[in-house]
Amino acid sequence: MAATVFGSPRYGLTDDSMATGLYLSNLSYDYTTEQADVKNHTGSEVATAVYNDGADVSCDGVVETKATGFVTDLASVVSLANATADSLDLNGQNMFSTPDANDGLILTGMNLARTNTGFETGSMSIRYRPLVATNSPTTVAD
Repeated sequence: MAATVFGSPRYGLTDDSMATGLYLSNLSYDYTTEQADVKNHTGSEVATAVYNDGADVSCDGVVETKATGFVTDLASVVSLANATADSLDLNGQNMFSTPDANDGLILTGMNLARTNTGFETGSMSIRYRPLVATNSPTTVAD
């Protein structure tokens, strides 16, 4: 379906079915950090450290092809077209760490749902940490 958009705001999602196997309905980036505080002898905070910046990404939608379902497995590195749509860098924006050249999005959770009167749907939990290289993972066997 085509859309005529008046104005400059971003409208709609870029097709990410090749990376996820889903026609995305929603995509969300939750930018996070960790904090450590220093308290003096009276319990007042006198210093703070903000570190370990990253993003927790979630997406959901309708399964594109009933015979294939999701197109990737847990612990896979996924490349979302929406992460760079309109020349943006949703992964690295708002981060204070300089990203590793081989950083990426790691699929950490998936959900698949079927109903009696609807399409098959799915959702994914994805993790991004700018300092983690994702180009050559190691598998440890039992």
